[in-house]
Amino acid sequence: MTSDVRRHTLGAGLVAAYAAALTVAGKLGWQHLALALLLWACLTSLGAPRRFVRDWWPMIAFWLTYDGMRLFSASLYPRVAVRAPFEWELALFPAPGVTTWPFYLTRWLEANQAELGPRLLAHFLTAVYYTQLCGIPLVLLTLWLRGSDRLFRQLVWSLTALHVFTIPLYLGYPAAPPWWVYDNGFSAPTPDSSMPHLAPGSALGFLFRLSPNRFAAIPSLHGAYPVVLTFVLARAAAPAGWVAAAAFYAASMVLACVMLNQHYVVDLVIGTALAACAPFVGDRLYQAQRRMPINPQDAR
Repeated sequence: MTSDVRRHTLGAGLVAAYAAALTVAGKLGWQHLALALLLWACLTSLGAPRRFVRDWWPMIAFWLTYDGMRLFSASLYPRVAVRAPFEWELALFPAPGVTTWPFYLTRWLEANQAELGPRLLAHFLTAVYYTQLCGIPLVLLTLWLRGSDRLFRQLVWSLTALHVFTIPLYLGYPAAPPWWVYDNGFSAPTPDSSMPHLAPGSALGFLFRLSPNRFAAIPSLHGAYPVVLTFVLARAAAPAGWVAAAAFYAASMVLACVMLNQHYVVDLVIGTALAACAPFVGDRLYQAQRRMPINPQDAR
């Protein structure tokens, strides 16, 4: 058995074991249909799926790691920081009326929702916020399909560095987003906590119920992802239009996170700081990955 076959067999075994763990815990959902596709990609002898697993495995590993939090995230609830992030925000980024910017801007939107301008702004920012699900993956997929190998790998490894920074923080310091305090004050969350602002049929309510870790506000990956994209494009001397579009996306996402009451400014500052460091660490990971031997079968 070649080392390449062993790696793919090991990957298939890990995917199957994870699916079994989700099933036993009663956490297997429709979103996990992707596991079946991933299992096939690990086991097939076809070149394209094998290349996908080879090239995308850092992103796959993060998705499985983050998604795996649903198996134990409820055990983090007693440690969720509720008051401290609010107090940091109030001290560092006070808004008019001795409140936080997420609260201030949320109230402004609520008070002006009958006007066309604020309503259009809210729709635009909501759409931007939802691109967290597909925005960066679509950029990566476009680069991969176009054969922009260097840029694709630089972005993958920069995001991987960001993920390595982020996961320990999510586990070590679970933090409540501003909407939790807005709705519930400083009460600690429990698995049975109600979410008054998340209507059963709303998209935000759907995302909340889908989330593996509902109290992972620090750092904000919503804000960090577009910043990493902007930095990687700028450092790779990408066309100015691409960099400008990425920077506009990053600014829009930051505004969306605050105005939709999803993140404090503090969350975004911490996420941006980590995002600024990630491309430099990602470069080292990228260079190390380039030195790894590639099985000729994978290049087909």
